[in-house]
Amino acid sequence: MPASGSNRLPPPRRVLIAEDQPEAHAVRQFIASDQWRSPGSFEPLITRNPRYRLYEFSLVGTQTRCILKIARAAPETYRPARLLGVWFSHLTRDPARRAYRGARLLARHGIPTFRPLACWRARTAGFWPDSFLLYAKINARFSLRDFLLGATGLSPEENAQSLAMLTESFADLVAHMHRQGVLHNDLACGNFLVDDHNLIHVIDADHVRYSPLRWPPGLKRFFDLNDLRRLNLHEPLQRIFLHRYLGGRHSNFWWRVFLFWHRGGNRPIRWLLRQVRLRAALAARSDE
Repeated sequence: MPASGSNRLPPPRRVLIAEDQPEAHAVRQFIASDQWRSPGSFEPLITRNPRYRLYEFSLVGTQTRCILKIARAAPETYRPARLLGVWFSHLTRDPARRAYRGARLLARHGIPTFRPLACWRARTAGFWPDSFLLYAKINARFSLRDFLLGATGLSPEENAQSLAMLTESFADLVAHMHRQGVLHNDLACGNFLVDDHNLIHVIDADHVRYSPLRWPPGLKRFFDLNDLRRLNLHEPLQRIFLHRYLGGRHSNFWWRVFLFWHRGGNRPIRWLLRQVRLRAALAARSDE
């Protein structure tokens, strides 16, 4: 049934449905039902980002468990300065549509990710429209971040072994992605799920884009390593990752390039100020 008062709200705009998916007809009916305007009957999922709300439910007429991801234009907990940036980004670059297209791009290049079913924009309350993404649930219990934090229920030894193995698989995935000319732009461990077969899936595709740079190879790799700037592994695991990423070769040069990007090289002024502060702190410590 439509949500109370939903008939007074404008219909969803910029609706994009994956017509090549078997759930397309059921998805169209779901959007027309307006159930998504008041998802109180769905199972809420925990998310660390206050901008997003996640819900899980079974899509009527199918056996597919789905995730509804709602990107809000005006999160209540954001500071005014950050809220202004979110408004601008939300209005100029629809996050659900970007994630939908990013996932389709990943799938075309054989990169495991979620299966997007639809995206749209609509007002549910307030003046600003929210952004909605509907996709099929990935059967996975843990993210890479859970292994990094030791929150998998495994013993410390088993968790460390699994994390080392997954780090190599993660490096293989990213290397394949970069060979295909695809950049993720947010390679934090929380954005990757690990299924029961230890296959890693990309779950955050908002910033995925295609990079046409192919030549020369050294220049391509230099800028590809910028994609690792948010890689939040510990340093020993970073070295394992980069060694695997480079095809089993050790390179001090590429390690330094990685550190350059990882420590803020994409924002050179901030990086230089950080280096100045670091050297000043070391000098003050040596004088004590």
